[in-house]
Amino acid sequence: MSNIFSQSLSPAFTRQAIDEYFIQPMFMAEDIRGLITVRTDVKGTELLNRISRPSFLTKPKLSAGFTPSGSFALTTTEITVKPMALEFEQNARAFWGSIVEQLLASGYKIDDVEQMRSPDIWNKVMLPLVAQAGQDDLIRQMFFANPLAETFTSGVPTGTIDTNYSGYTGFMTHLMNDLYSGTISSAQHVGIATATSAVKAEKILTYTAGTDTFLNITINGVLYAQAYATSAAATATAWLATHKTTIEARSGIHGVIVTNPSSGAIKVVSKVKGQSFTATATVTGTGTVATSGVVAATKAGSLAANEADNTLEDMLDAVTPEMQEFDLVFMLTSSMYRNLVHTMKNRATGLGDLVMRNGLKVPTYEGLPIIVRPDWDKWISTANNGIQPHRAMLTTSKNLLFATDGTSDSEMIETWYNQEAQMRRYRVQYKAQTAYLHKELVVLAGFGD
Repeated sequence: MSNIFSQSLSPAFTRQAIDEYFIQPMFMAEDIRGLITVRTDVKGTELLNRISRPSFLTKPKLSAGFTPSGSFALTTTEITVKPMALEFEQNARAFWGSIVEQLLASGYKIDDVEQMRSPDIWNKVMLPLVAQAGQDDLIRQMFFANPLAETFTSGVPTGTIDTNYSGYTGFMTHLMNDLYSGTISSAQHVGIATATSAVKAEKILTYTAGTDTFLNITINGVLYAQAYATSAAATATAWLATHKTTIEARSGIHGVIVTNPSSGAIKVVSKVKGQSFTATATVTGTGTVATSGVVAATKAGSLAANEADNTLEDMLDAVTPEMQEFDLVFMLTSSMYRNLVHTMKNRATGLGDLVMRNGLKVPTYEGLPIIVRPDWDKWISTANNGIQPHRAMLTTSKNLLFATDGTSDSEMIETWYNQEAQMRRYRVQYKAQTAYLHKELVVLAGFGD
């Protein structure tokens, strides 16, 4: 295990120490709470209630008595928190001869530096750094976690689950999946124009039968085999019936769609523009597979001039009536914000009024705060393989929910010094999950083709 930082038994941490140095920076920091609603008391599965507002309640009174009219519709969605864990360990020799050694040794014996026995050293110097790193990682997963995430090789899914992202479902995954499936109306999504338009990858594999036993097609590192069935056409049809659901359930937006467009043919197309895939076929026997219709994936390029300005304006035009009742906020990738800045400069105007949000001045667009998320740009390039690189969201913080049990299970946060290994170790376990409450309270841009 790699050295990062450390842990101790003497004396044991108190609940107050954990709360002050770890819980508050990680789960309560304004970077999180200013953007979303944080629930710290969800233990397992909880129902999120949605209550519709009745209308057409008032009627003319034409006779004695009353006739009830109107009703509330209550719907629920489950949110189930998933177990997560962080672990660090550190041998203090890594600090010898450095300024950190002097910092750690200030006011303490040199033995304290080597063994890190004093919790005060750990709490004041190291634990805040761990908490900040943990919070950064928490925010990464909060937005980009995906249970179906696979590792990439040269930008192509490998069939191996990526444990850096697979713990639970992040906001980006929820929103992109629901937009893709139609749960979020296409009217609540704005397309983004780029200098280079994104293109889906495509390939057709056409099977010609011989004396065969199996048709073998490998897609994104996973082999899907089908026993020969009387003819090439029948075998391809059977292959699709056997494997289509499994294949299309992989990788989320990084996956593929498979169809049988003609006799003996299997067509593979990436789900979203810009995502590549690998698809090869072999035959166990004397048959052959020909490749045709190959289209290489092309990722979206830089934003067209003034595109951010046009996009934000279109997003405001797409606001639903329900959204008008809330304090809305824009969240943008850094690429979107820089494009907006260039537009404002070219117009020889400022960025508009600044407003105070969580103690900081932030720019606005038509009076709505803009929160720039450079972390989105960073993790889109890795978690989402650089597809759909320019994104914007318009919603209210009340609509985005992060649930955890992290502030109540203090016994799950532990630290100790292992004398035999000369390592201070630190472990924290918590549960986490995200959800957005109302599909009517979000407008997206750049989240779909």
